[in-house]
Order: sequence, then structure tokens, then C-alpha cells
Amino acid sequence: MKSLRSQISFNTVTSIAVISSLIIGLSIYVYEKLYVEFVSAEVNAIGENIAVDLIDYMGEPAGSFYQTEVLLRLGEYDYAETAYILDNDGNVLNVYIGPAGLNKEKNLAASSIEGQNSVPSDVSVSKAQSPLSTIDPSITSLALGLHQIKNKVVVVKTIGESTFPLGRFILIFNLQDALKDSRKRYIALVTPSVAFLIVLALLISVRAQRKVLHPLNTLINTMDSVVKDQNYDVKVEEIDREETLSLSRAFNNMMSNIKAQSEANAEKNALLQKQQSQMEKLANFDALTGLPNRQFLMHLLARDLAKACINKSELGLLFVDIDGFKSINDSFGHDVGDKFLIHISTAMMSVIDKDYTLGRLGGDEFIVIVPNVPSKQVLEDIADRVVGAVSRTHVFDTFRFDSSASVGLALASECDYELSHLITNADVAMYKAKDEGKARYIWFNEAMLAQTQRKVLISTRLSHALETDAFYLCYQAKVDANENVIGFEVLLRWRDDVLGVVSPAEFIPVAEQTEKVSLISMWVIQRVGIEAPHLIEAFGQHIIISINLSPMDLNSNKLTQFIISEMDTDKLPSKNLEFEITETAYMNNFNVANSFFSVIKKHGCQLALDDFGTGYSSLSYLTKFDIDTLKIDRSFVNDIGKSRQSELITKTIIEMAKSLNFSVCAEGVETQEQASFLKYNGCHALQGYLYSKPVPLENILARSLTEQ
Repeated sequence: MKSLRSQISFNTVTSIAVISSLIIGLSIYVYEKLYVEFVSAEVNAIGENIAVDLIDYMGEPAGSFYQTEVLLRLGEYDYAETAYILDNDGNVLNVYIGPAGLNKEKNLAASSIEGQNSVPSDVSVSKAQSPLSTIDPSITSLALGLHQIKNKVVVVKTIGESTFPLGRFILIFNLQDALKDSRKRYIALVTPSVAFLIVLALLISVRAQRKVLHPLNTLINTMDSVVKDQNYDVKVEEIDREETLSLSRAFNNMMSNIKAQSEANAEKNALLQKQQSQMEKLANFDALTGLPNRQFLMHLLARDLAKACINKSELGLLFVDIDGFKSINDSFGHDVGDKFLIHISTAMMSVIDKDYTLGRLGGDEFIVIVPNVPSKQVLEDIADRVVGAVSRTHVFDTFRFDSSASVGLALASECDYELSHLITNADVAMYKAKDEGKARYIWFNEAMLAQTQRKVLISTRLSHALETDAFYLCYQAKVDANENVIGFEVLLRWRDDVLGVVSPAEFIPVAEQTEKVSLISMWVIQRVGIEAPHLIEAFGQHIIISINLSPMDLNSNKLTQFIISEMDTDKLPSKNLEFEITETAYMNNFNVANSFFSVIKKHGCQLALDDFGTGYSSLSYLTKFDIDTLKIDRSFVNDIGKSRQSELITKTIIEMAKSLNFSVCAEGVETQEQASFLKYNGCHALQGYLYSKPVPLENILARSLTEQ
């Protein structure tokens, strides 16, 4: 075993040797760097001078005497390897091979001769055959100036003015041999001194170690005695030197430090375990509600589905959506919305057994995983409890919210235990529950999937219809009390190559859900701009053409600007236009609607409130409506002659509209009895199958010509 003393001596000598070598290497590097910089500057000056001297001889033939004479000045420089004179086209006019270049040629020639035994040893390589007499394309492509390439310095100069160059001069200096000789001389000079210093350092180190290590040896012997005698009461003498004093104190405090470190390690382990638990919770649980998040839910569901498939057992899934959450979030802000979700998740957790998993998919969507379902009734009971827990008035933080839940139910066996299909089925059933009135649960069936797939197909084909003009317009006439045509309502129709005839009642909701309805409205308005002049010409300047708007259109600034642009460019006859929107849509977008209507009315258009009587029907709101016409909903018109109450409501609406200076239009007029009642009570306009069905423009124009 090596002693510490010998190890210290070895380390000392090694350190001195390494440091000396590094110093020598650094000095050689610095010397060579400075030497190269000096030579580079000199070469640059030489190149500049020769380039100037060659100006007068660039017009002479290649290889002329005077060019050669100028190049021969480089003979006094031992490391000049090659020089080239090139014209502006890159052709070599003259070549000079200096001492360094000749040495390189000799080496190349010697190598060639050794490989060819048939060539006499005294044959030399001629200048014409010399590899250095041909110029490397990489050299000619260099930019003007000074370049360092490996162990060579290359200077490229312009012969003549830079604006009117006569050619280029390229000079190559080879510094490899000079640097090699200089390095050898330097190493030979300093090596003896370094060796002497290493020996001297070893002698001094040995003497110093004996004195310095004496207290340490004493300390080691004391520690050995403690181990041998197991007498831990023995204390090490604290010698008055920094290192040994520290070691002595460390030994005396070793046991107490070990205990302290053990306790600290235990605390760190506990902290690491806590942090690991928190990280797992963040990765697998929703930060807001604390429920399993989407990632963890998919993992749990995949695991439970695999078990159910193997065991041939049933697994149920509840897809829960909180009805009306978006309006709460939009009206009261995300902070209140988040608190509401926490409150709702707590309410649902309180009615779900611990054997089942409730998790949050995102937003206001939750799922409940129910493994080992014995019957559908069990799943229905859970769904009923969830709907009951959510569908009530919730009070928290001084807020009162009425909410409900729509739940879709699906079984794993019905989708062959496939995860994505199971979630899709439950999701489809949930949307069906929403369509049927919310606050309920619905079981998935294949018919629902077909409906969903049809909606997806309709959404896809809507884009195609817009691109190919598959839509067309129909017009339903409006007449006055004398049954003269006073206007038309524009009705959109769609005949698709794949879907056939699609009802607006089917494709408009899909367009609204996919945010394509405003694009469709733009198409309608653009088409009305083309067809309206024909109607005006046929029926007179007084007729009003009514266009229906979706609630989403009110929020579309792009649509508003499009309508204004069409009217400003006279593509739309604004004084003949009327825009209709339902009462419910108007009230749900009251401020936006008034802003939209104020812009439209400035251009001379009229406004109508459609389906009046089926929504809010508030007199206080009517005083704020900036509209021209109330349209009585067909549900009241249908009951004229059947229901005294409907007749009274209809009469009241007409009288109220007149008192507010509104025009009144009744839609859905199908019998003469209905028409007589409406005319008698002062209804201004009537619309319905009694007078006209919705028909394309060409049919209306043909009928108009026939009547004339």
C-alpha cells in the first residue's frame, strides 16, 4: 500500500511536470501565433508591393520576362512557396515556385521515383510537370485579402484599381518548416531546466513532508488506539494547526454529526416522498376539482375495460354535462365559474359510491366509470342521483344558480369494449338528453349514432354546398288586406348530391353549431342582391323583401360589414330590405342586436321581430325595440277559430302593435276564416299557404307574367 508521503511526493512532482509542460506548450503556442501574425503582416505587405509593381506588365503576354523578373524578387524569402499572376478571367499568366515550393516538389518527386523502379534516380521533376505549377481552384476562389489555411498564409491582391482591376496576384507562404524548427530549438532549450526543477522540488518536498506530516501521524496512531481499545472517551489532541485542528474536531464530533445527518436524511426522504405524491397528483388529478383528469381517466377506463373484457363482465359509463355552465361563466366570470364547478363536483361526489370513479374530462364535462354493472337499473339509479344532485338551486358565496345535468349512458359490451367507441356512445347519448330538454339521462342506441353521423355529414357537405352554390332561394309572398302582394320572405333551400333535399330545420342548427351560419347568411344576402331587382321590377318599388338572420349573425362583425358593403355598392336595394330575427334570439342578444340594428337602419332597411308571442313578450322590452314590424307566431294563427284564448291573444298583439306604431304581419295563414279574422282586427300583412307557398324566383316571375 502506498504511503501518503509517497503519494504527496508523486503528486508534487507530477504537478510540477504537468504545469511545466503546459507552460512550455502555452509559450510555444503564443510564440507561433505571434510569429504567424508577424509573417502574415509581412506577406501582406510583400503581396501589396508586388501587385503594384505588376501593374505595368499586365498587358504583356503570359510568362513575359518582366513579369518573371518581378516574381523573382520573392527568392529572398525562404518560406515563399508559390505565387500566381491571374488575369480577370482567372487564367494563369505566370507562376513562381519559391524555396518552400521547390522543397515540396522534391519530396513529391522522390515519392514518385520510389514508386517507379524503371525511372533513374537522378531524373528531376520539371516545372511544367510540377504539381505546384497548376493552381488549386479553392485558392482562386478566395476573396481579396489575407487568409490562413492550415500552415500556409495566402494573400490575394488586386492588380490595379479595385474599380478597374487588371488581374489578381496570389502569394502562398508555407510556415510549416519554420515553425517545426523553432519548436525543436525551444524544447531543447527548456527541457534541462524543467528536469532540474522537478528534481529540486522532489528533494524539498521530502524534507517538508517529514515535518508537516508528523502531527498527522500522531493523530492516526491515536485513532488506531481508539479502534483497538474501543475506548470512545479518548479525545484527540487539538493541535494548533488549521488542517489537523479541523480533523481533530471533526473526529470528536463525528458521532453527533452522524446522528444529525441521519435525522436530516429522514426529513429529506419524507419531503421527497411528499413531492413525488404531489407530482403524481398533478399529473393524474384535475387541479381545480381534485377529481381524476382526462389522462388518468383514460388510463383507468382502459384498465377496467381490459378486466371487464377478460372476465366477461359489464362496465357502464355516464357522460355528464352541466347545462347552462357557459352562460354562468360568461356572465359572472371564470372565477365564479370555477367555484361553481367545484361546488357541482362536490355535489356529484356525495351521491356516487366509492367503488365508482368520477372524473373531469375538461370544461363542464364529467364521466363516471361503473365497473361490474349487474343491470341497467344500477346505472340508471346512479344517473338519477347525479341529475338530482345537479338539477336544483345551488347557493354558495352569496350566489344562487339554477342548473341541471344532461347524462348519457352507455355499456361497454355494446361497443366490444373499445374505449373510444364507449366514450363516443355516451357522449352522443348526452347530447340527445340535451336535445330532449336537459335535466335527464338517456341511454345510447344506434339510431342516435346514425343521427350524429348525419350531422357530421351535413356539416361536411355544408362547406361543399357553399363552394358549389348548391343552395337556392325560395320566396313566400306577403299580402295586404286587399290581397295585393306587398313583399316576400326569403327562404333558403338546399338540395345536396349525397343527402338529397335537406330541411333548413335540420341544417341551420348544424351550421350554427359549426359557426358556418354567417357564411350561409352572406351567400343568401349576395344572392338576394342578384334576384331582388327582378322582384322589384315585377311587383313594384314598394315591395319589401325579408331576410331571416340567425342569432349568431348578430355577433358577426364580418357579416355586418358585408351587408353594409353590399348596400354601399348598390348591390342590395336597402329601402326594399327587411331583416327578421326571432323574439327569443333578440332578447338573448339584446345589446348586440340593438347595436346591429342601429347600423342597418341607418342605411334605410326595415326590421321585424319574428315569432312574437312565443318568447319573453315583455311590454317593457317592446318600448326599447327599434323595429318596424311584429310577426305573430303561426301557433296563434293556427288556433283562430279553435281557441278563444288564442284569438284574444292575437287581437291583443295587433292592438298593442298599432299603439306602438308597429306594423303587424301574421304568418301561417292557411284558411279563409283565419284571414277574415286577421283582416277584421286590422292586421296589416298576411303570409301563408292560403296565398302562396315558398317557390323559386323563376316560378314567381312566370306567374306574374301570366297574370299580366
